Amino acid sequence: MKWVFWILLLLNVVLLAYFNMPDEPVAVANLGSHAAIQPEKIKLLNAKEIASLPSKAPKAETDPAAAPAAPVQLPQINAACYEWGSFSSAGLARAQNILTKFALQGVVKQQTSQEAVRYWVYIPSRPSFELAQQKMAELKARGVEESFIIQEPQFKYAISLGVFKDEQLATKLLEELRAKGVVSAVKGIRNQEKGQSSLLINNMSGDTAAEIEKLKPDFPGSELKQVACQ
Repeated sequence: MKWVFWILLLLNVVLLAYFNMPDEPVAVANLGSHAAIQPEKIKLLNAKEIASLPSKAPKAETDPAAAPAAPVQLPQINAACYEWGSFSSAGLARAQNILTKFALQGVVKQQTSQEAVRYWVYIPSRPSFELAQQKMAELKARGVEESFIIQEPQFKYAISLGVFKDEQLATKLLEELRAKGVVSAVKGIRNQEKGQSSLLINNMSGDTAAEIEKLKPDFPGSELKQVACQ
């Protein structure tokens, strides 16, 4: 029965060796390709030699998200507040329609008779538009730069030279015109009628104000002036 004992012993040894084997074989196939370290060839560098080594340039940022965002330049809007007037009831409606075309609204401000009065320096109506143009050319030759032909039916083809709230300013302009040889200019009072109004306009650009200034022939006796915003 000794041979049975030896067989069982051998079987135990085989089983013990089997269960103690590693799960994965150690990869040693590529170890032969690596050269052995040779300690005698290792050299320690001193501080001076380390400082002389070329430095590696930092990699430039390529990620747009990492770069600081440039400041946004917002357009500057040249807007201010204006008062335009004064107008009669019919003139007020026409002025409001013009503001609507510019996507603007004006707050109606009622004016007393005294507030509405304007002093107007002008040349009385010419018989035709052509004669009015000839008169304007004559005025320009005499050094008068500001003038325009009135289109309003009541004063059609008159030439406006200035509208003022202060009578003294109107008188001063008339004296300057006389000095330049403009003897046909006269001073009159405008907007004495009751029910005069003006329009207060907020946030109107300078460009729009310049366009409205061009409409003076359609609104004689009115003025557009910049005021403090309310």
